[in-house]
Amino acid sequence: QLQDALDAVALGAARAVTTTDTAALQAAGARYLGQNLALHSDFRLISSSFTFGSGGKVLASARIEFEPFVAGLIDEDAFSVGTTAEVVRADAKLEIALVLDNTGSMEGSKLTNLKAAAASFVTTMQAAAARSAATDAVKISLVPFSQSVKVGTAYRNAAWVDQAGAAPINDEIFTTSGGTQPGNRFTFFSQMNHAWAGCVESRAAPHDIQDTPPTAGATLFTPYFAPDEPDGRTSGYGADYNNDYINDGTSSSNWRVRQGRTAKYATSPKESLTTTRGPNAGCGLLPLMRLTTNYAALQTAIGNMNAIGSTNIPMGLVWGWHTLSPQAPFGDGVTYLRDKHKKIVVLMTDGDNTISERDTPNASTYAGVGYVWQGRVIRSNGSRLTSGDQARRTAALDSRLALLCQNMKTTSHDIEIYAVRVEVTTGASVVLENCATSSDHYYDVQNASQLTTVFNAIAGQIANLHLAR
Repeated sequence: QLQDALDAVALGAARAVTTTDTAALQAAGARYLGQNLALHSDFRLISSSFTFGSGGKVLASARIEFEPFVAGLIDEDAFSVGTTAEVVRADAKLEIALVLDNTGSMEGSKLTNLKAAAASFVTTMQAAAARSAATDAVKISLVPFSQSVKVGTAYRNAAWVDQAGAAPINDEIFTTSGGTQPGNRFTFFSQMNHAWAGCVESRAAPHDIQDTPPTAGATLFTPYFAPDEPDGRTSGYGADYNNDYINDGTSSSNWRVRQGRTAKYATSPKESLTTTRGPNAGCGLLPLMRLTTNYAALQTAIGNMNAIGSTNIPMGLVWGWHTLSPQAPFGDGVTYLRDKHKKIVVLMTDGDNTISERDTPNASTYAGVGYVWQGRVIRSNGSRLTSGDQARRTAALDSRLALLCQNMKTTSHDIEIYAVRVEVTTGASVVLENCATSSDHYYDVQNASQLTTVFNAIAGQIANLHLAR
């Protein structure tokens, strides 16, 4: 009984005292031992000791005294029995990215439950960090995602954002009957007297699923710019040309000429521009947060999350990786494979990867991968996806997601991934199961009300694996 109690007490005291104050450790240990050790009146606790040892150890010992009854005789001298316990206070540090689905299908109770679950996760990890022997033991980033990711307007002039249209994908949307024409997206924003909302687009393959530092050309992040679609939303293709916000300024009947004409952005829009219509259409989600120990700010951001757009899991996940990376765009993470450090992603989604379908020559709404006809998503056979039904589009994005997960988990990066799938009642998500580090890192949640329980279980698993032994 003494050994069992001392083992539990030593672990509890090691977690409770976050400093190296021996007096505080002794007081906590003695208090816990009094609460955990139930002795018969014939036994007396005569001493206990809780001290710090080398290598982050907590050394505990205790001794009880009793008068033995042997063969019907009472021994005049009291006996004593002592035992010891040793606990290692882990000094690991964690960098955790919360990559959370904020798509339109999350609207309502699912988003409410997600906010509660994510907030509880942060609270649990904050408490675990306080029990760790290491300073700043847990840093957390937050990456809401939908069909794009918003890095925020603070990076308007960042060197890693394509300021001059140097990335090849920049010009693809300005395609006319004669081919592409150059156009600086930030110039167009300025000409329309409208600010960039802070979203970025997926980089061209293979950088879309890699941690390539953004330095020049295709490695830069292109500012999100949903082009003005041909005039006339009320007839013909116009019924689905729903992002028509500026006069085309041409009588041409060729949709490519009307849509791709860059000169029209030098005129004033014909209506108010928002995140549902205009160049920022689809960019109404919350900005990401970089790695931080400001848990209060994280809680505020989580509470402000909103639902909008369709689902592009690879975009969200790769930005979770960027927040953990030691390389640009942020460079906040420690170097990969550093001793006593671990990088972790918690990915949550409520649906399948999608590229919307539209009954127009664009064949989709504009998103972080542009229009489907641009062929920016690479299929599993290496070809570019330029058309097809939703199943084909989902398969292509799933292929990119699978490769991205492999890249993150490879031995040169060793990022641990938890994957949570919520309220998807049909089939099984093999791609998410395989994305998770192991089977006990994958959760298929049938009711969003269970999200807090699942996120707390993940937080507990992380803390037990990495912050306490």
